[in-house]
Amino acid sequence: MTARPNRKPKLEAEPAYEHAHLIAQDQLERIRELLFDLPAPGNDECPINWGHVGEMNEVNNRLGAVIAFLEGNNR
Repeated sequence: MTARPNRKPKLEAEPAYEHAHLIAQDQLERIRELLFDLPAPGNDECPINWGHVGEMNEVNNRLGAVIAFLEGNNR
């Protein structure tokens, strides 16, 4: 008996895109949850400091890059 070479399954673009789109939606929901859990102004238990400001600015920079990519402004 001869061994058959391992063949990769033929992938179709539509289901692969659908899967990737669902993953992106899940990640977006996780981002919402994580942002909601960050310290909020006026919370005496966790007063805002400059480290929080820097972290939030970094989040905004990265999200802005994602928006620019999705809008096609990254070229």
